[in-house]
Amino acid sequence: MDGSAPALRFVSAGAAQALVRAVAGEAAIAVEGSFGAVGAMLEKFRAGESCDVVILTHAQIAALTASADAQPGSSADLGAVPTSIAVREGAAAPDVGSADALRAALRRADAIYFPDPARATAGIHFAKVLDRLGIRGEVEPRVRTFPNGATAMAAMAQAQGAPIGCTQSTEILATPGVKLVAPLPPGLDLVTVYTAAVNGAAGQRDRANAFVARLTGEGAHAARAAAGFGGYAIRPASARDVEEVRRIVRAVLDEYGLAPDPSGVDRDLDDPLASYPGRCGMLDVVVDAGGRVAGCCGIYPLDDRTCELRKMYLLAQARGHGLGKRLLERALAFARGRRFARVELETASVLDRAMALYTSAGFQPLARKTAACRCDRAFALELA
Repeated sequence: MDGSAPALRFVSAGAAQALVRAVAGEAAIAVEGSFGAVGAMLEKFRAGESCDVVILTHAQIAALTASADAQPGSSADLGAVPTSIAVREGAAAPDVGSADALRAALRRADAIYFPDPARATAGIHFAKVLDRLGIRGEVEPRVRTFPNGATAMAAMAQAQGAPIGCTQSTEILATPGVKLVAPLPPGLDLVTVYTAAVNGAAGQRDRANAFVARLTGEGAHAARAAAGFGGYAIRPASARDVEEVRRIVRAVLDEYGLAPDPSGVDRDLDDPLASYPGRCGMLDVVVDAGGRVAGCCGIYPLDDRTCELRKMYLLAQARGHGLGKRLLERALAFARGRRFARVELETASVLDRAMALYTSAGFQPLARKTAACRCDRAFALELA
């Protein structure tokens, strides 16, 4: 480890602990801090526990960004993690592919291990699963709960008999002595997106930003996959993403028969990083499980009070996964965190699903002529 620099401090969901330590170890960066159930970690963060990087769920980081408790523009997803079933290493993997099969497996188990049903994402969800299966009262004497998934899995690894456990897949994969069986079955499943951000009061802001970029960037793709993070992730755009952003904008405009405007509203594509983060705005990209850029979204400052939502596009294969909602939530959190009072946008009527998303977020139609020649609708959202 680099003895010349103090350790980076974390307040983090336990689901990310193994990944953080693996990436930090490879880069010879010392890390320390608190890792545990997200509810408990959010409480620690809000209580003022010192840290440089905070890792929680997408929704929690968006809320912290909106209040500027997390540095606006610093957030990046590690990826999505399914809540999954585990057994001890060497035990036969039970069938948990349906609600009936899971119910039968839980009834056969000597003990059921899972994290805090009040403050851990997986624990809260699994308690509800037991209710939905109609067996909570029946299995209650065999339930074993722990502060977080890591301690629950470590205890199960040492248990006798035929126990079964449930927590985030990342914590199962990181614990010796237990093995991943499968995610919870359809209808009872839960996938959680974990996001890293820099503490708005970080003492080592530059190093924290660099570590978040390392943790969520292309170089750590294999480490994230091995740790159990997958699916689509959203992160700030980098220089290597610029041509992909241009390609996505062109492809979506062509798909809907809309004309580009290189001398007008699309001049921002000449140098997207200068046009967005370079002007104290933001530009995010969506990256698929293979590391390919599949979407983008930006906040473009118009003046000190007003910003514009721009370049929110997703390729066809990335639609239907809730990414538009996630992009919009991140963009609005950034705008609030930067203390903008109003967000405007322009769009085309042919993009009906996009307009439904905007109106569901509270955007109201504006009775004015649009600046973009391809747009015929304008909307605004008052943030103040």
